Amino acid sequence: MTINLNKQGFDGPVAWEIPATRRALYRWAARNLAKSLAWVALWWGAVYLTVLLPKAAVALTVLVLPVVGILAVLALGRLFSGWRMRRILAVYPWRQQSGAVRITKAKDALFVLPDPDSPETTVSLKVAAGLFRSWSREALKDYDEELWYAGDPRFACVVAKPGLRTLGYLVQPTAYNRRTSPRRKGLSPEARRRARAIGARVAD
Repeated sequence: MTINLNKQGFDGPVAWEIPATRRALYRWAARNLAKSLAWVALWWGAVYLTVLLPKAAVALTVLVLPVVGILAVLALGRLFSGWRMRRILAVYPWRQQSGAVRITKAKDALFVLPDPDSPETTVSLKVAAGLFRSWSREALKDYDEELWYAGDPRFACVVAKPGLRTLGYLVQPTAYNRRTSPRRKGLSPEARRRARAIGARVAD
């Protein structure tokens, strides 16, 4: 199937209908599952060492355990986001955008994408730098030159490097967090329908 990345809005076949999309998500899931298992195994290994090592060395492993535990939890959380990515890919078509990446002073990444209902305006999705990661222009170069994305940037998107080489997940804080007010204004009926289809919160 030919992917027409140059259409606007919600036109075109949904991303999941394209075999390359399914292969890309399976690769993403396999890679993240392997990382999750590796971090969990490393955590249990650190626990085992804590029991075996002399008391003088226990302090070092006790310091390592929380760090490894946090990384394991984050890796498992990324696996959960794969389920949401699958829903997005089953509802939205692929689109293409160049020059969509910004790096903030705090080393966060901003993905600036057109509003599906008003392509002349843009919506930003932020990816925080985090404790062990800071974004750089070089790290996001491929995304900036030719970003592929599926979704509605007012809620959530799956982003990919050209040719579906790497997948990523971007989400607005208001999309799923019940402690925030859901989006209400500027949404067409089709945008509301698709947002609800991916489980995002939309005000009546």
